[in-house]
Amino acid sequence: MIEVEAKIKIQNPKEFRKLVNQLGKLVEKEEKIDDYYTLQKNKSYPRKSLRIRKKNGIHEINFKERISYKNGIHAKNEQEFQVTDINNFLALIADFGFKKWLTKIKHSEIYELKNNFHIEINHVKSLGWFLEIEYLTEKNKIEKARKEIQEIIKKLSIEKNQIIREGYTKMLWDKSGK
Repeated sequence: MIEVEAKIKIQNPKEFRKLVNQLGKLVEKEEKIDDYYTLQKNKSYPRKSLRIRKKNGIHEINFKERISYKNGIHAKNEQEFQVTDINNFLALIADFGFKKWLTKIKHSEIYELKNNFHIEINHVKSLGWFLEIEYLTEKNKIEKARKEIQEIIKKLSIEKNQIIREGYTKMLWDKSGK
């Protein structure tokens, strides 16, 4: 699937909860603990990594490939699968040379607008509150997804300069001073 997404730093989650509740239905609250691994050996921010997410006792492996960034909206090819034996998976990737480089803890409130289209109100430990507008789609429908996300941005009265280009890992990396 292709993840088409805009990320917005917010100051007042209560205000956005009211607005988002008018657009969609709260379907889930969850804690996501993400460990990131890379093959990169130097101390700079990694160009590529994989994520191991632990939520509800399940381990999901995820990696993304950037496709494009237009008008504040990312499109990324996303691969994801579950692993039932995390210890053997960690031993395997260690054997290939992967090293853990970052952990992210995110508490999410997920509001569904329609199938594969949702808004998350997230609190990311050490970074604060964010709003994510995400549409999962096929590659030939990226522009349609971007238009629908832009409509939601307008409905929420979000200004273009409020949209953040950087991902959480880059923000955490920069904050850590590494």
